[in-house]
Amino acid sequence: MDLGLDGKVAMVAAASSGLGFATAEELAKEGCRLSICGRDPARLSRACDRLLGTGADVLARPTDVTDCGDTAAWVAETAQHFGSIDILVTNCGGVPAGPPSAMRSKDFDNAFGRVLLPSVNLVTAALPHLRLSPAGRILMLASEAVVRTPAHFVLSGVARAGLVPYCHALVQELSGESLTVNVLAPGAHSTAIHEANRAGDHAEAIRALENRTPARRLGHPSEFAAVAAFLASARASYVNGGLIVVDGGLSATV
Repeated sequence: MDLGLDGKVAMVAAASSGLGFATAEELAKEGCRLSICGRDPARLSRACDRLLGTGADVLARPTDVTDCGDTAAWVAETAQHFGSIDILVTNCGGVPAGPPSAMRSKDFDNAFGRVLLPSVNLVTAALPHLRLSPAGRILMLASEAVVRTPAHFVLSGVARAGLVPYCHALVQELSGESLTVNVLAPGAHSTAIHEANRAGDHAEAIRALENRTPARRLGHPSEFAAVAAFLASARASYVNGGLIVVDGGLSATV
């Protein structure tokens, strides 16, 4: 299937590793020109080298997406370098785990600043450019915690859940335009973090998670990336305002 992504300019945040890198790699294979960011310059450089190996045109800029000014500078540099922006994939790091009773006001403030506002700030900065695209796409990465919130992931669930009404409001504001907005909610995938947990003290917890999942395994990052690439494509022009869960069926079991 031709996704019609060849030559599109895609920004992918937190693309040094994990699902961010997998998404960038999939978009590169589909012919996108890429702008990626990450906080660690060395990791970002390694990710850039791997993406260049696919033949893609890649701009890599060390960026802290929790810093509004740094985010705006990344967007501006991308637009200047490529001349346009067609696709924005927002993504960020995680927040501490713990039950509701252990959390205080400052913990929630910090969570909003780390996993909600980075997406909002990125969209705000990139929106003028995306609205000029004949087929603009915004994909905001959240977590399955927004639909199924285990007690110890209360910060993630509460803070990331704000992306859903934000998405809905954007869709209404952009009504009649060719720009679509969707939220992706990934479950556990076999990223480096989860594989380290499997090899370490959390091996039993990973096995239990796999057993609870109807797919009986963790997802592969490439499976998530394939969903993201489809939503970024011309083939998904009627998918708008959605919350797409990619978790092997786990959220359907509770």
